[in-house]
Amino acid sequence: MKKIGTIIIMILFFAHVSAQEGAVNGLLDEFLFGRNAQDSLLEAVLLNEADINELLNAVTTDRLIYVRSEFENLTYFSGQDLGIDQYNISNQVYYLGPKGLNIAVAGILYSGFKPKYNTTIASIGYNKSFSGLPQLRIRAIYNRFFFAKTDSLADSDFNSSFNLGVTYQNKYFGTSADISLLVGNDPSFQASWDLFTDITLLKLGLFSRLKFSPELSMYFGNKIVVSSQYIQLPRHSAEIISENNTFGLMNTLIRLPVSLIYRNFDFRAGYNFNFPRSPGSDTKPSNTSFFNLSVGYIFDF
Repeated sequence: MKKIGTIIIMILFFAHVSAQEGAVNGLLDEFLFGRNAQDSLLEAVLLNEADINELLNAVTTDRLIYVRSEFENLTYFSGQDLGIDQYNISNQVYYLGPKGLNIAVAGILYSGFKPKYNTTIASIGYNKSFSGLPQLRIRAIYNRFFFAKTDSLADSDFNSSFNLGVTYQNKYFGTSADISLLVGNDPSFQASWDLFTDITLLKLGLFSRLKFSPELSMYFGNKIVVSSQYIQLPRHSAEIISENNTFGLMNTLIRLPVSLIYRNFDFRAGYNFNFPRSPGSDTKPSNTSFFNLSVGYIFDF
């Protein structure tokens, strides 16, 4: 999903269609290319920690290639509904090499955008566990973003990010935390925290099973709130415009996926709930939800 900045601009509701189109373009510009978009992009396009853990536990080899395609019936940015009814399809190729090296390339297509193919992400990183404490793993990742050029939207506030993270997982649950430095025209920080678990519903032989993998994710970032206030002076009125940059919780995402693992294939269907927030403003975004379907395959060496 493309970017999720959260500039909320107080817009006077005039009836002119051109003003409405301008407001929509402004929101798209911020949510697709603004400073807080990375969390949605990486969540939609790249593998999350629960996915990576499953890959690491799925094979005994020290290198593999994983390919996956995923469909989401509705698209939200930072969990918020911008009034665009569209689905998205993402494709990803993930390489896990020896000694913790990982390389990924992914892209996403939006049905309602022009051009429809909108974002490509290239990623390289290092994932390390410890022999004395195998439940704990650290990682460092560099992501490079390539956005499609459009006539109505401005250039991206960022084009790359440096991420540091840590994950702890035992046989009952896992948790992870990440911080990111966005690099570009408008550098900023983001953070996320995840809690996940795997529940086997049905074993289907030695290498196959049906499982339920609920996951809770929280995304934190900066939001710029621009507000205006009219005051009445003795001879005329005036408008005071103020800008407030606030770091806080942007979205809480609950994923409820059911997966069928059959040999090297995995098939997944899930329902997901967004609880977006606008820190620093009185705006209360509506909760949203969507379902997703995906199929993946592991090539192990």
